[in-house]
Amino acid sequence: MIKFMNDNDYHEVRIVGPRYTWCNNKVGGGRILERLDRCILNSLAINKIQIAVVRHLTRVALDHSPIVLKLYESVSRGRRSFKFEVAWLTFKTVAHIVSNGWKKAYMGDDMEVLNKKCRRTLKDLFYWSKFKLKEFSKEKDRLKAEIFQLQEEEARVGWLDGEKLRLFRAKIKELNVILNCLNTWWKQRSKVKWIEDGDSNTKFFHSLANARRNVNLISQVKDAYGAMTEEPKGLEDMFLKFFQNKWKNRVC
Repeated sequence: MIKFMNDNDYHEVRIVGPRYTWCNNKVGGGRILERLDRCILNSLAINKIQIAVVRHLTRVALDHSPIVLKLYESVSRGRRSFKFEVAWLTFKTVAHIVSNGWKKAYMGDDMEVLNKKCRRTLKDLFYWSKFKLKEFSKEKDRLKAEIFQLQEEEARVGWLDGEKLRLFRAKIKELNVILNCLNTWWKQRSKVKWIEDGDSNTKFFHSLANARRNVNLISQVKDAYGAMTEEPKGLEDMFLKFFQNKWKNRVC
């Protein structure tokens, strides 16, 4: 069945409700539960529908649970996608992470194993990058402070000896490497293709990246009477009243 689905570009729709769809209606050790009924769609249908859910209904008079395919018009993605970061290419550690992820053994056919390896490797790279970025920010502040101290000493004494001069140049080189990696990271998020050179981590890149993140920000809400509210306190009260009314006790 898996080979048939892979060869014909079919994908199973995610389910909501009881896990199994068939029961032999026996008791004790002879009772068997299986998931026999499934809904599959090809990539073309999934791209057009965008959101589809299969609900397993209650099994009452039959040995099978009826299944219903529910389609949604709005786009809502619960899971976060992992994207390849250009800044990863500047680290030798990335090759080690990819090598370890690719050597792990997975069950399934060739296509299923390839998908699992890609997902696992990207996930490992994402969490390593998340930690590395925080480490870079701390390292940048530390290097700036140490370079500033050496510059103050040079200004006070008038010169630096050979050992401190080599240390000073090494720290500047290390800081430039970190700034270059951070600059690449922000460039990819801002999606600016036309700029090639410039100051590292400028406000320009930050503003564009923040603008993309603020697209889904709720700045104002319309109440039941059609009036728009922008004040934080008013927004809080409207959401509170809405969910209080939604979850109030009812006699059914």
